[in-house]
Amino acid sequence: MNTVLAGIVIVFFGVQGIARLTAAPEDQRAAAYHFGVSLSEYRKVSGLLILGGAGLAAGLAVPPIGIAAAVALVALMLIMAGLRLLCQDGALRVALPLVVAALTAGTVVW
Repeated sequence: MNTVLAGIVIVFFGVQGIARLTAAPEDQRAAAYHFGVSLSEYRKVSGLLILGGAGLAAGLAVPPIGIAAAVALVALMLIMAGLRLLCQDGALRVALPLVVAALTAGTVVW
């Protein structure tokens, strides 16, 4: 595993997950509504971001855990890109999860 890239991706997922879970309830509801999911589903995905980052961190010591976490996070980011596309959020907002998916995959490839 590429430790520098993994560190960047771990921090990204941790910050994203924590920011989403600690956002004001009305902001969480607005985001959930925007994506067409329930508030509970939105919070679960936010938790998955944190768990995925933790899995990547654990993968620095136990590589199979990191590989499994990376695969799951890449799949999650592809789903997020698809949701952004369906919501017509624009090219930049669709591209961001794809870039993050590529960086996450890069943690395993290196």
